[in-house]
This record gives sequence, C-alpha cells and structure tokens, in this order.
Amino acid sequence: MRWTVPVAVAIAAGLACSPFHFEWPALRAFGNEPFWNVTIPVSDSIVYGRMGEANVSFPYEPSDYVEGDSALVLGPLRDPSDEHEITIRITAEDCQDTMADVVHPMRARVVIDGEELFGCARYLEKTSRGER
Repeated sequence: MRWTVPVAVAIAAGLACSPFHFEWPALRAFGNEPFWNVTIPVSDSIVYGRMGEANVSFPYEPSDYVEGDSALVLGPLRDPSDEHEITIRITAEDCQDTMADVVHPMRARVVIDGEELFGCARYLEKTSRGER
C-alpha cells in the first residue's frame, strides 16, 4: 500500500521514495515513565500498551494518515468500544532513549484519552518469527 507523505520525512527517515509517495513501514513508538508503547503495523489495528494496563486496539485504514509539514500524523482514532481515543505524531528526528542510552531515528508524540506522552520510534524489524 502507498500513502502520500512529505518527501522530506521519507528522505530523513532513509526510505526509498518517488517524488510524492513511499512505502511506510511498520513502526513501534515507546516511552518511559510511564512505560508505554504503540505498535503501528502497515494496516489493520494499532495496539497501545502501558505497563500494568490492558492493551487497547485501534482499527485504522491507510487513509487515516494525514500529512504534515515534517510529520506523519495518525488519528484521532477510536477503539471499537468507543471508550478510548488516540492520536499519533511521528517525526523524522533523532530521539535519545536515556534509559537505554540508544538513539532512535524518530520522535513520537501520542495523545491517549487526553494524556500527552512523548517518546521515540523505530522501524519494526522482520525476523524469522515475525516482527519485533
């Protein structure tokens, strides 16, 4: 599937791109204190998890992506029970994970039920057992 996103984001993220389109890979966004993560597959459902809480799935379609000047924005999306809302913003900027002392290629901003969370994002890796 293909989505239209800013070429600068594609280039900064190191993705192969044509003038206006590129293949957006699966991503994982995550943060510390509180510990949270969002898995963004190529399609179907985004899964938000937080330590000590049940995971929440948010169905989405590629058309839910919105272009920004230098960001990829997804949402707002609602879960099937209509109890939760999430918006995700990914930017192609280096992000320092201070707990792991690792630099990731993207920054993430997630708003879940009105709470704003900040963290890093990276591509999901394909392994013989699936994505991780």
